[in-house]
Amino acid sequence: MIQLKNVSKFYYSKGMIASGFSRVNLRFDVGEFVVITGESGSGKTTLLNVISGLDSYEEGELYIEGKETSHYLASDFEAYRKKYIGNIFQNFNLVNSYTVYQNVELILRVNGCKKAEIKRKVPAILKRVGLSKYAKTKVSKLSGGQKQRVAIARALAKDTAIVVADEPTGNLDSKSAEGIVKLLSEIARDKLVIVVTHNYEQFEAYATRKIKMHDGKVVEDEILRKTEPAREAGKRQFHAGTLSAASKLRLGLRNTFNILPKFVLLLIVFLFVVLAVCGEYTTFRYSDAEAAKLGYNDYFMNYSEDRIVLRKQDHSAFTASDYETLQRLETVKSVVKEDILLDSSIFLEDSQFGYDAYPRSARDFKGELARGRMPEKENEVLLTGPKDDYYFQEENLDQILDKSYTATLVTSDYTPKLKVVGVAWEEPAENLYTYGGHIYLTEAMMKKLLRQTYSVSGNITAVVNENELQSEMGMQYYRPMANSNVKKGEALVSEELNSYYEKGKVIGQEIAIKTKNLYYEKGIRVKAADTYNEKTFTAKTGLKDFELNDGAIFLNPSDYNRLFKTDNYQVSVYTADLKDVDRTASELEKMGYQPLALKNTLINTANELISIVQVPVTVVLLIAVFFIAYFVIQLILRSRASYFSILRMLGLDKRSIRRILDVELITVVHIAYGLFLTLVACVRYGLIHFEYLKTLMEYMSAWDYVILYVVLLAMSYLISGKFARKLFKKTAMGSYREEA
Repeated sequence: MIQLKNVSKFYYSKGMIASGFSRVNLRFDVGEFVVITGESGSGKTTLLNVISGLDSYEEGELYIEGKETSHYLASDFEAYRKKYIGNIFQNFNLVNSYTVYQNVELILRVNGCKKAEIKRKVPAILKRVGLSKYAKTKVSKLSGGQKQRVAIARALAKDTAIVVADEPTGNLDSKSAEGIVKLLSEIARDKLVIVVTHNYEQFEAYATRKIKMHDGKVVEDEILRKTEPAREAGKRQFHAGTLSAASKLRLGLRNTFNILPKFVLLLIVFLFVVLAVCGEYTTFRYSDAEAAKLGYNDYFMNYSEDRIVLRKQDHSAFTASDYETLQRLETVKSVVKEDILLDSSIFLEDSQFGYDAYPRSARDFKGELARGRMPEKENEVLLTGPKDDYYFQEENLDQILDKSYTATLVTSDYTPKLKVVGVAWEEPAENLYTYGGHIYLTEAMMKKLLRQTYSVSGNITAVVNENELQSEMGMQYYRPMANSNVKKGEALVSEELNSYYEKGKVIGQEIAIKTKNLYYEKGIRVKAADTYNEKTFTAKTGLKDFELNDGAIFLNPSDYNRLFKTDNYQVSVYTADLKDVDRTASELEKMGYQPLALKNTLINTANELISIVQVPVTVVLLIAVFFIAYFVIQLILRSRASYFSILRMLGLDKRSIRRILDVELITVVHIAYGLFLTLVACVRYGLIHFEYLKTLMEYMSAWDYVILYVVLLAMSYLISGKFARKLFKKTAMGSYREEA
């Protein structure tokens, strides 16, 4: 059955070589009850470990049923142990947290036995070794003799051709020892039983062969009595199956909870990882959000972070249906129709007052009036500002009420006279270009301002006798202006345009005026009905300042309005919560809009400097958290290393052991993550008041929770892989010695 030819075993430690045994030649057959004896250090246990495949050998050849094993890998020896060897260890190597039944059941599961077969075999084996009444008793509560019987029951359950026992009576009283020896002799009738012992006298009456070792060599090999094993015994092949997926799951779940302190420690570590990672991540997000408030934008004057600027993807104007759709969105707080005016502040002034404010439609005012009334006529306005502003202090409100001021639109040369008929207290929004408030206007005035903004926000070209004359931004030359003194379809132009015609006369000629901006293209054709110069300017236009208007093309208001539409092509929405901005923008894009979240357009050099420092620090801290958790979990798992080493000695392969550990760790991860989500839910619904978790919720999206979950799973998977690799780095016995 087994043959050793000049087999030697050496140990290497710190540059020193020690001999376990040297040049051993032995042959063993089924039916023998072999007792190996000798003093301590003689090499008998080492020889037993090599025979059973728990340890490797360095010289010679070990044959199993005539086949060489010198080329065997660790996985080959695991298969050998699984198929041929039933171990009975001196220290029992039982799973103390399992019951007697579970310890015997374990070996049957390892070898792929079905549930029905396990239920049939285990009670019969326990009855044979006299442990039936202890089936549900935990092994940790048994006496030494009872534990040894469990170890024998486990070897019997495996039902292999070879049983090896290392000092099976070493820790037992004489009565218990006698029962164990007798049981082993009965097993030897149809198996090969090899026993290592210091006390040969206990086995003398039953042994069929005695081998004595001294200083790593066999000094005696005596046949005590000849045996005739049953003919079928030598031919019987033990079927070594594989651990089923259901058994891996069952063992993993069992191991999760069978040692409560270990489970609690693992749970605490994973909870620590969840809170630490979330805390660091949300702190990073929070600091970014706070730093972003200090940013600026050179294009938009009103760059509130919760503002999203919209255009339609088909470049059409917004309709009443669009406004209703936008307002119905759950994450949208408000919709501003005249969006362009949000970035066109109005400066009100007279000899004693000057104030900068942003235009809004009077329909959008939701506050309470401090003085006066809402605007009704076209040039009436409601002015708001912060209560701590000098002009808006209680005692100063009457000084600005019911007075007319010159209004200058920043983006236009339009300067209407506006009368303040109402005032209210209103804090300005964050990230405004000015420190003022809002000026609430009538619909008619809003349309005028919108037209004026369109008239200066695009490219305007006047085609005079096929000459394209460009109107430069901020300049009056060739720029259309509304004037009620001009008839519809006609134009009043500067005498300077006469030079573009051969006869020097523009009157009666057709002029094409085209405008193109971000939102639309429009053109009209008018006839030059008259010209003006410095002397005739006031008489023909009714205006006094020639220098500011020289070169302008004056149109009838209806033609002017036709050229500069009052439709809305750009709208802003404000989100109810800053964290909803990106999600809202994504949703709006799917609805057919082109969104621009202003928080993503801000320039912030301070934030960039913070990120340069914060990103690597955050990465380092997260790595530190991972490794701290990793090493703590490794230490906790080390308490389980003996369990997995036992599984390996019983013949379980690396892949199966890892899957059992995967189930164990992933179960704890799910419990930890479930507790975390439960806490989050309790905070969300006000059942628990926990500010830290409340902050986490504000800066974590659904995807962040998913990513955290994946990170925890990946972490547990990496740890189980590292642990399994370390466990199989050495031989089964070497690994057990290290972890025991």
